Amino acid sequence: MLDKNALQQLSQLKTQIVESKDQGDGEVRGSQRRFGFVRLDDGRDVFLAPDDMQRVFPGDRVRINVLTDDKGKFKAELEKLLDSPLDCFTGRYVVRGQGHFIEPDLPRFNKLLFIPPSQRKKCNEGDFLYCQVAQHPFKDGKSQVKVLENIGSPDNPGIEGKYTQRKFKLPKDWPKDSSIGDDLYAANRSDLRDIPFVTIDSAETRDIDDALWAQANDSGWTLYIAVADPGAFIAPGSPLDRAALQRANTVYLPGFTQTMLPNPVSQGSCSLLASEDRTAIVCRVQVGKDGAISDIQFSEAMIQSRAKLSYHDVNADLHGDMDLGQTCLKDLYAASLALRQYRSEHHIVMPEQADFHFQLNEQRRIENITKIERNDAHRLVEECMLAANRSAALWLADSPALYVSHAGLREDRYNNVRAVIAKEMPNLADCQFENLSGYKALIQACEHSDSALPLRSIFARMLQPGELSVEARPHFGLGLECYTTFTSPLRKYSDLLVQRCIRAKLNNTTPTLPNEAELAALQDAIRNGRQASKQMEQWLQYQYLARNTTDTVYEARIAHVNGGGFTVELLDTGISGFVEARTIPEKLSFDADTLRLFNDKQSFQLEQLVRVKTSELDDFQRKLMFLLVA
Repeated sequence: MLDKNALQQLSQLKTQIVESKDQGDGEVRGSQRRFGFVRLDDGRDVFLAPDDMQRVFPGDRVRINVLTDDKGKFKAELEKLLDSPLDCFTGRYVVRGQGHFIEPDLPRFNKLLFIPPSQRKKCNEGDFLYCQVAQHPFKDGKSQVKVLENIGSPDNPGIEGKYTQRKFKLPKDWPKDSSIGDDLYAANRSDLRDIPFVTIDSAETRDIDDALWAQANDSGWTLYIAVADPGAFIAPGSPLDRAALQRANTVYLPGFTQTMLPNPVSQGSCSLLASEDRTAIVCRVQVGKDGAISDIQFSEAMIQSRAKLSYHDVNADLHGDMDLGQTCLKDLYAASLALRQYRSEHHIVMPEQADFHFQLNEQRRIENITKIERNDAHRLVEECMLAANRSAALWLADSPALYVSHAGLREDRYNNVRAVIAKEMPNLADCQFENLSGYKALIQACEHSDSALPLRSIFARMLQPGELSVEARPHFGLGLECYTTFTSPLRKYSDLLVQRCIRAKLNNTTPTLPNEAELAALQDAIRNGRQASKQMEQWLQYQYLARNTTDTVYEARIAHVNGGGFTVELLDTGISGFVEARTIPEKLSFDADTLRLFNDKQSFQLEQLVRVKTSELDDFQRKLMFLLVA
């Protein structure tokens, strides 16, 4: 038996050995192959061999010993599992020989997880499942799952919507008491029902947020934007309010809409339906002949829309192909042209993008995709909404409020931007694009540059995302000192919050704004909904494309470029896929400044038109690879 001194010496020796090791904590990251990496907290990426990768999940927090191989490269040796956030997930049931597994629908997760016999129930190969991790593989490389729900067979009509709802945990149920009562602010309302407002939306829209009216005067136009007022019936913190906060946004899935508010509210009692008395928050502004906005006023009002108009019909009316009998359309159009001209001269006008309409069949899959180009009616409504939202941000500037900010270019791309300016726009060498005025000068110069490069598109790929803020910060994307949105309160919870800020200022009260954690949770919920919509659209799009032969050739536009290849968008359908650089003869070099792949014989640049055909397509994994056609 060792004496006390010997034990102490062994303990000290063990401590010295541990301290002499290069150890670190970090997060496991998967790859497209069987190996992975550990991103250490100190910023290092350490290689994780396939055998060790079998013992962990992407996203796990682990402690590793950092070893160095014969070539001087870092290699991880797993020491301890610190945390494994993976719990419940969706996936596809697969059979490999005698083994039954689930193929998890998770990013960069390329391993199958074992389903024990007791959990297989009545599942069939190909079924979509909702599972929970029952055994982590860290100890012996073997994992097991528990089947919580068989979502259904891939042949079930509408299975894509049901699966997407489960995968992204979109709320399905409303609280027991989700009805609304009387107008809480009826005593404050002015009566504006004599103003002949009209609404302009898609023909199928039922949740109508806004109504418009304008009239010419000696100085330009008086413009009214009336916005639905669900906050008049939904008290902060009520069961319905909490449900709306949890949903954050209305999520538009093809063939299925996950609404922020119950349909009887968003499409009924609060929707600005024609010929119905409705509560509204009304923004009144004077639009000058030069498009400048002045005399901003807000009020709580009662209004009545005279007509529900569609974009198609309004555009026809504006160009003399139809007479809708609404005299305000001429003045609305004139005011919108002035507003747009002012924005193009003093702020930033975002490039237009076409929309794509999906026609679904009885299986709730895409039968046809129609490209919808924006017309003057779309632009009319857009300018009026921007005017109302810009006005709200200015009007609220001296009061507590919620804003939408955009910080411009990413700091890690500043050197790339400077390199492009030095070569393509030397007259802007001293441009301080880090601030709003400098960024506006940069973007406006792009519009008049004679460079052969698509400068505006290049800089657009280097932008930060927008975010919500309780401070009035610049919105670089629109070229504005401050910006907010309140014009979609039936569909966006943040707009409902801004409406409450407007009401608080009107009534000299203090609104309750979200704290930092609540704001982060709201933005996460918004991103989750957007991702759900995008992934389901891709799933259906890829199913639609799979009906064609692999020899079908498509006209496409290069939408993004990186060192591994480029993403293309098909012109007729908007479907996106990837062309790997290694599939193109002769090695290509990547220019990170101009986002260009090139060699001595060819070059691939943003906005360039190319012809492609499919080489690999998996609609469930949303994987679409193209080959370039000469």
